[in-house]
Amino acid sequence: MGQKLFTLSFDDGTEQDCRLIALMEKYGVKGTFNISSGIFGRKSYIKRVGNGGKSAAEKDILHPELYVNHYILTEKDALSLYSSPNVEIASHGTHHLVQSDLTKEQTEEEITQDFERLSELFGYRVVGHAFPKDTFNGNVIEALKRNGALYARRVSRERPKDFSFNRNELILMPTCRHTDPFSDELLNKFINTPAGNDDMVFVLWGHSYELDYGTKLGCYEHIERLFQTVSHAKDIRFVTNRELYET
Repeated sequence: MGQKLFTLSFDDGTEQDCRLIALMEKYGVKGTFNISSGIFGRKSYIKRVGNGGKSAAEKDILHPELYVNHYILTEKDALSLYSSPNVEIASHGTHHLVQSDLTKEQTEEEITQDFERLSELFGYRVVGHAFPKDTFNGNVIEALKRNGALYARRVSRERPKDFSFNRNELILMPTCRHTDPFSDELLNKFINTPAGNDDMVFVLWGHSYELDYGTKLGCYEHIERLFQTVSHAKDIRFVTNRELYET
């Protein structure tokens, strides 16, 4: 009999992760935070555009309400926060660069150095990666394999047909983003679908700064409602992304 597995995958390592992890611990949810070892402490902003956002160095003083902080945790704060037993750390590229044009030499800095630095900092071997802006090429894939990656997460762009999962594939496709309009409906479908012979997986992805948007779906109230809903299910196991592959 297969298992039903639920996990989070959140990117960038911003200060909003503090409140998100507190909610994870409250409901027993586990997940993976994809961070960049070369940009600890960097501060910028995100301009809200629909359910998504665009990076900005400064706020538009005429419309400050459209911006949220994108303050990446310092190394010290990251080490403290991500020591939670509910959390796994994975790579997001040393400098969070677009990865579709990286040369083999550049992947040494963006992939290999990130894996090595994060492994050294957190005291365990990092085995996962999330592609910045969903970009990659063959050089990146080769570098991930050289560094023993078990998985590399992309982003979801459409509603999935089912909750199937293949541990033999490097690419991890998430089920949905927490701001997707069908996220509640899809989670309820996952909860109400009986386990079959194969494992069923629900991977909820996003960025915690999106919880500061103050919209119907981009808020702490919504993600807490998702956590509360899934925590009531008796046949669902909470795991990190790594545990998806090691279960």
